[in-house]
Amino acid sequence: MPMWDDDGPTEEGHIRRLSLLDMLRRIRPRLRPYRGTFLLAIALMLLSVATDLSGPLILRRLIDGVIPAAMKDGQIGGILLTAGLYLGLFLVGAAAGYAQALLVARLGLSLVTKLKRDTFEHLLNLGMDYFDANPPGRLMARVESDAERLQMLFSEVALAMARSFLLLAGTLTVMFLAGWKITLGLLGLLLPVIVGGLFFLGFLRRVYATVRRLYARLTTFVTEYVQAVPVLQVFGRTAWTLEKLRVVNRERYDAERRAAFFEYGFWSFFFSLEVVAVMLILRLGFGASAVVAGMTLGTLVLFVEYTRRLFFPLLMFAEQIQFLQRAFASADRVFGILSTESTVADAPGTTDCLPRDWKTLSFDRVTFDYAEGSRALEDVSFTVRRGETVALAGPSGGGKTTVTSLLLRFYEPTSGAILLDGNDIRSFSLSTWRDAIGLVLQDIHLFPGTVGDNLRVFADGIPDERLAGAISSLGAEEILSRLSKGLGTDLAEGGQNLSMGERQLISFARALVRDPQILILDEATSSVDPGTERKLQESIERLRRGRTSLVVAHRLSTITAADRILVLQRGRLVEEGTHRELYERDGIYRGLFDLQFEAGEVVS
Repeated sequence: MPMWDDDGPTEEGHIRRLSLLDMLRRIRPRLRPYRGTFLLAIALMLLSVATDLSGPLILRRLIDGVIPAAMKDGQIGGILLTAGLYLGLFLVGAAAGYAQALLVARLGLSLVTKLKRDTFEHLLNLGMDYFDANPPGRLMARVESDAERLQMLFSEVALAMARSFLLLAGTLTVMFLAGWKITLGLLGLLLPVIVGGLFFLGFLRRVYATVRRLYARLTTFVTEYVQAVPVLQVFGRTAWTLEKLRVVNRERYDAERRAAFFEYGFWSFFFSLEVVAVMLILRLGFGASAVVAGMTLGTLVLFVEYTRRLFFPLLMFAEQIQFLQRAFASADRVFGILSTESTVADAPGTTDCLPRDWKTLSFDRVTFDYAEGSRALEDVSFTVRRGETVALAGPSGGGKTTVTSLLLRFYEPTSGAILLDGNDIRSFSLSTWRDAIGLVLQDIHLFPGTVGDNLRVFADGIPDERLAGAISSLGAEEILSRLSKGLGTDLAEGGQNLSMGERQLISFARALVRDPQILILDEATSSVDPGTERKLQESIERLRRGRTSLVVAHRLSTITAADRILVLQRGRLVEEGTHRELYERDGIYRGLFDLQFEAGEVVS
């Protein structure tokens, strides 16, 4: 019975501890559609507990009454009837327990499936600031591991706790009524052991925490070094890696062996107390008649039976309480996500109507601070006219990508506003505004699926003709001709069966399929070689034709033909003009340009 506890990281800033009442208040609406199932499961649990408690009582009646009467009368009908009653109650209890297990399993799956869906849906609508503060691994743990723990709470632990409590209460009640002196003697034996056992389980949990930490270290080691196999082979460090793996693996092995020794030793000791308890009952029953005068053989059997049934639910109840605490911690984290409000949600009164004849897009004194307090933009103002191509240049960290992120409303400005013909873009709904924008990133993300799926981003209503037209308009028809199934060709993970240039063209076509009014190209060609970049530039020119474009570029040669270039440094707009104007100004832009090219290569 391993003491695994995968609580995971708990340093999320949005987490706050929920009280029991808060937890019940949040869970109750989710249980409401399943009230009938839940009540039926409780009824079945009560029936199962009642039949379990009835067994020793029937045995006592059989031994003390039915068997002596049968021996006196020579009739065994009473014995058969009582045996049949015992068997019938056993079968009824087993059936009730089985039916209850099925019901609560279905209940738990239904609840947690919906909870996972709600959590994932909520994550999809949060602003990028939330994902900046919470890495993907942590969010996967919240959606998957914590939600699975809540499934166990709903489907197993809650009713198992109730069953353990009822069994304990019922068993002790019957034992007190049958012989309170023996019961007190048993409790005198059990209570110190239970208290000591709880402390030992806490120690065991810390031991397994060490095992988990070493297991994570081993997994991380294997993941990192498998990715570096070519380097290790070239530099002849495979033997060193194996030795390091042996050391890490041995540490984990030693910790696991130590934990197993303590765990199985504890359980063996605990359940051996059942034998001690039975010996105590027999001693009191047969050797201390003054203490339990008048005790019958049937009562002794009743005590033995109840004692054997007492140990397991007693410790399980303690374990379930501890699991309940961990489940509440998981609920804190899951409901913490659900209670997090998006910083980019639609405000009341937003419109779904975006004018297609707008004239200007402006940044009006925009300042933006990231959540950790670092300032990314400060008092930035500029205007892009409809149909104009404006490039963003400047040193790394100057704020170029922040400008595009604000325009896409991944974040909201700390102060200032982004205006479309003088109207704050926050007056348009998020979906309407983003539908008007086409985005091409440096880091290309292709989804598992076909080429067509990636071009339409799984929007089934877009016909194949429109996809083929987007590729054709970019002059990239050779991509489809090379693929065996054209648009229906399945892509390998990350699009590895395409070249880097082909993947970039797919991302261009994906932006073009939407026929956007505004185009954002964020370092769109910096990951390819110069030859491929020249070919992609031709496609970019086709893509930008007739559209308002905002281009972020590291390779300044790609933006020399832009209508205007904005130079950002440390979050401020420091220069603005055409390539020739900025170069002749001999400022920051010229310094960056000359770092990449010889001065004689200035484009006129």
